[in-house]
Amino acid sequence: MFITFYQCYTVEELRALKGACLEKNLVTGKRVMVALVAICGLSGCALAPQPATAPEPATSIVPPAPVEPSFTPAPDGNAGAESGLGTAYYTGRGVPQSYEKAAVWYNRAATQGDVTAQYMLATMFASGYGVPQNAGYADYWYAQAATQGNAQAQNALGDAYTNGTGVAVDNAKASYWYAKAAAQGVASAENSLGYNYNAGLGVKQDYGKAAAMFQAAAAQGNAKAQFNLGNYYYHGFGVPQSYQGAVHWWQLAANQGNADAQDSLGNAYHLGQGATRSDVLATFWWQRAAVQANVPAEFSLGTAYLTGAGVAVDPEKSAYWFMLAANP
Repeated sequence: MFITFYQCYTVEELRALKGACLEKNLVTGKRVMVALVAICGLSGCALAPQPATAPEPATSIVPPAPVEPSFTPAPDGNAGAESGLGTAYYTGRGVPQSYEKAAVWYNRAATQGDVTAQYMLATMFASGYGVPQNAGYADYWYAQAATQGNAQAQNALGDAYTNGTGVAVDNAKASYWYAKAAAQGVASAENSLGYNYNAGLGVKQDYGKAAAMFQAAAAQGNAKAQFNLGNYYYHGFGVPQSYQGAVHWWQLAANQGNADAQDSLGNAYHLGQGATRSDVLATFWWQRAAVQANVPAEFSLGTAYLTGAGVAVDPEKSAYWFMLAANP
């Protein structure tokens, strides 16, 4: 998830501003054109953000009560051995690889409460490996594993409630499970919980707690959290306003291929905010974002080729990038 700021502009204003595009949700790909978040940066920026305190778990939220799938319980055996055999068939180590046999053995172990088997069986139902794809069954087994403390299952259950896969969308339950996973240091859960605190989804809006979660995930190398934390430093949401802070985190995210961070770095070099002004470097980062279908970067690159800012004037290339931006 990427943070979204709630100030919108007309197309004409956006073209004038060359604004950046922030994605609310990576799954749905919804885009909101926002004000000029233009800061970029260098990985060597002399900024050492202070560690942030993690938010309190949403303990007042009641965990979900999933519906159990219609499995016929297998005869009891040694659950650990059954789970291990499931993994052997899943990976093809020591036996011929077979997702179907892996699912059989994971099911035997999962019905006896083996948490690893429960999580793996959930992932198989989610993906359709070895069993018919069924989001509801996946969520059931995620919930079984999550209630036993499996952090990845907790995060997956948070995603299910966020996206409505197998269950109805419920941001409160999503935040509950994200908080559980975040407490165990799952970076993607920290970023997702940060987004919910940013937007007030399922929890009370709190920029300070959002910044804390973004900080925790960004420190683990989560590119989306690094991009979000850069935006927070740019705007001064939950942290002291700092263009250099924004540059620092956007650079780290851009180095991992995050297109929104790359677009922001291009804007920063173009404007000279937080970095020495350079149209050459601006187009360098816009190019990398544009080839990932980042619409603001496509527009900015089209403008660069039209005006000759950082690149040689090329009307054909300008028209090409404008065409892509106009037809996302």
